[in-house]
Amino acid sequence: MTGCSTSKPPSSDGSPETEEETVILLHGMGRTRASMLVMSKRFKDAGYKTLNFPYNQVSRSLDDISGELIAFIRSKVKTPRYHMVAHSLGSIIIRDAFRKEYPEGLGRIVMLAPPNQPAELAKRFKKNFVYRLITGDSGQKLSEDEFYGDLPVPKAEFGVIAGDKGQKLTFSEPNDGLVTVESTKLDGMKDFVVLNHAHTFIMNCKDTFQQCKSFIETGSFQAKAEQADSE
Repeated sequence: MTGCSTSKPPSSDGSPETEEETVILLHGMGRTRASMLVMSKRFKDAGYKTLNFPYNQVSRSLDDISGELIAFIRSKVKTPRYHMVAHSLGSIIIRDAFRKEYPEGLGRIVMLAPPNQPAELAKRFKKNFVYRLITGDSGQKLSEDEFYGDLPVPKAEFGVIAGDKGQKLTFSEPNDGLVTVESTKLDGMKDFVVLNHAHTFIMNCKDTFQQCKSFIETGSFQAKAEQADSE
């Protein structure tokens, strides 16, 4: 059970504006591109082209992966403008790639449940053999204050979506089960919203997609965009 509706979203007439834009999706740690298929389908039905960036954090360093993202964009994006929506570690890959040079056309970025500050669980398990085995170099980086101190802030408009359907066993503050709400925040973010979802399946939830689409199209999440429209 995902705890979210994954029903087919309403169809769109596919306006020329969205058909000339691509949304690149990045999955989280320990997941595959399959975890972003529901969101990909929703963006396609809304008229966007989509690309699902593949990576393996076990066999590749974070620096290698961020370089592969740049190469992926250069070779795969065929529209004048592109945006990125990333879950968890995917957001850190996007940030790390700003050490390099993104191709022209970058629009807006949405981060879903991003560990934008050193992750407490990563710190706790960084020396654990199993954790090191399944998370690779990226898992170590998520625990390092030095890494985060040097991690770029996106040079494009970005918004952050946090989840607060978490647990109290290892956290004493609002969290999504793996990441605290507070640690998702990042100076420079254009907008921020908290949804009542858990970390693992936040990307599959219909309201998450609606908020992503709103930010990509308006630079604000839905509640603020609706308020602006009514003024």
